[in-house]
Amino acid sequence: MDDGLRERLSRLDPMPPDVPTQAMTSASSRELLETIMSVELEKREGAPTPRARVRWLPAAAVVVLLVAVAGVLASLNGEPTSMELAAGGEDPMMSCIQFSVEELARAPLAFEGTVVSSEGEKITLDVDTWFTGGDTDQVVLNAPQGLEALIGGMPFVEGETYLISAYDGNVNYCGFSGPATPELRSAFEAAFGG
Repeated sequence: MDDGLRERLSRLDPMPPDVPTQAMTSASSRELLETIMSVELEKREGAPTPRARVRWLPAAAVVVLLVAVAGVLASLNGEPTSMELAAGGEDPMMSCIQFSVEELARAPLAFEGTVVSSEGEKITLDVDTWFTGGDTDQVVLNAPQGLEALIGGMPFVEGETYLISAYDGNVNYCGFSGPATPELRSAFEAAFGG
């Protein structure tokens, strides 16, 4: 960079040159970025509203309550109980947050299940373990064709076991759900105490 350009840029910078800076890879910079990304934006007229987890919690609680009631009623009849989740993103502008066990632990639904059928857009898993949020015998995923093209999307294979987390009736991707590898199982056990 030539001296003239450097001088012009320094005149535009509101910070005095003697203010110390930190590398973007430092722990404090990463913490500051996480804080910035977690702040809810102000709603402006006509602007889309970002989904906030706080608004999901009441809806998730209602879903869990309804699933529990349905489970009790179905078990009294001797029928296997099931729940449905959407396995495809509705928002094409959706992006991923960095995976962490702490973030995974916030999921209101989490389970380990084995795919028993995959017919069209319906994938049925027998639940092997509920980590949190449910007690049904099966979970049906409504997965649109081309699911694998989503960020972090994955194919579901009959007979394979998966670890699934979900918010607001939607499967989490971006590393928060996937094939039951030892690493992902360890993260689920750390997050949910399973």
